[in-house]
Amino acid sequence: MKKRTREKVALLVFALLVVLGGSVLLRYFETGRSWNVAASVVDDAFGQMKGYTAIVYDGTFDSLDALRPAMDPEAIGAEEPASLGAMVLSELSRLPLSMRERPVYASDVRSLYEEKGAGVITLDAADLRRYEKPTILMAGDRKIGVVAIDYYASKKQLEKVRRELTDAGAQSLVCLVPRLSCLATIEGFQAVIVTDDDQAEPGLGEGAEGAHIVYAPERGSVGVVLLTALNVPSSKVYASL
Repeated sequence: MKKRTREKVALLVFALLVVLGGSVLLRYFETGRSWNVAASVVDDAFGQMKGYTAIVYDGTFDSLDALRPAMDPEAIGAEEPASLGAMVLSELSRLPLSMRERPVYASDVRSLYEEKGAGVITLDAADLRRYEKPTILMAGDRKIGVVAIDYYASKKQLEKVRRELTDAGAQSLVCLVPRLSCLATIEGFQAVIVTDDDQAEPGLGEGAEGAHIVYAPERGSVGVVLLTALNVPSSKVYASL
């Protein structure tokens, strides 16, 4: 009887050790990822980005969309704006060109990261049709697989797309979608760029299922996804330089 009791206690202790060990390993990997992201911030600040990949794209979120009125057939051709939103847009369009120029362009940010030694690609987040077919882009000597999906893609369909890109030599995978709900899963992608979700905070970046989800920033600003040599992702937004 005592022997059985000792065996039960031993099994219980073993189970507790397994649980604790798993918890420690999980915390280790989470901490390791946090350190990698922190290291990216430091390397970026000091301009030491050799081995990094920078994925640069223009913001697509338009904060004035909420001001755009539905066109009233009776208002078409009227000289006066049909609403406060229309009036604001009308006044903005009358500003001198020098006052309407953007403070930063994707080309500026691309040059910035090239000078820091990173491999860089620029994506046109406003035209997803360019990436409907899985595409390989070169960031320095690193192959980046890019695909845009504007329909609901099942896990099986996504697996096929990922396999096509990896078979073509892609070392990192990036997916562009108008809404996150287009994807049955984000697993297998290093970064998912959401271009047209007015319910999310523009420029927000968050991790899930091993991928980095980033919501495109406002128009006139530039978003960047950074990948370390080990494919650890992070993101930032440039409103100016």
